[in-house]
Amino acid sequence: MKFKLRRSDVILIIGFWIIGCALLGTVGYFILYPGIAPQPAPPAEAVIAPQATVTVVFTQVTAKTMQAVAQTKLSQWATDAQLFAVTATWENATIDSVGEPTFWTYRYYSPSRKRFFFITVGTDGSVMGTTHGERIYNAPYPVPTENWVVDSPEAVNTWLNYGGVALITAAPNIQVVAQLQVNEPNSPLLWTVAGYDKNTKMYHTVFIDARTGKVTKITSSLQRQ
Repeated sequence: MKFKLRRSDVILIIGFWIIGCALLGTVGYFILYPGIAPQPAPPAEAVIAPQATVTVVFTQVTAKTMQAVAQTKLSQWATDAQLFAVTATWENATIDSVGEPTFWTYRYYSPSRKRFFFITVGTDGSVMGTTHGERIYNAPYPVPTENWVVDSPEAVNTWLNYGGVALITAAPNIQVVAQLQVNEPNSPLLWTVAGYDKNTKMYHTVFIDARTGKVTKITSSLQRQ
């Protein structure tokens, strides 16, 4: 007895066969490569809005006040040296300790020497200078000091109120770094204040315009508030 298939039956059979092959292929792929899985999308930028009310107590040991101390050491090295970065780190930071007096490092570049010069100023005013051994021919972007209005206490305070408190609460004793520099040509002078917990890999970074104090960007592993 012969079975006669209609054209529509043939199309349905072919369609089910194609779908079945695709499913088998997908299952086989994950059996052969069980460790490969789709990667989650990177976290979205956090909402730029204050989330807490914390005030860092102003002290005489700030990025701007210690720069005057660094200048005394710089004048002995090169007269054409230009400031291009200012950095400080708070280890095992808590809400109470972040922003307290700490070591500040000032990085300078001399076009004539084509070298970097790092000056570290301690909380007691002690100064230590170190010359980078290799010549650097691509000069970094200098800090336009006329645009440096916001000092370190205000920058750290902004970081705390724009998500930093949430990070320290979730992961106490983290590392917090504050850095002042021009990141790209023709871009504003920015404070970048970042908190990071090496155990949980949680992070929270706030970019602040050093002239106006305005938050320009936030990148964070924290959920949106």
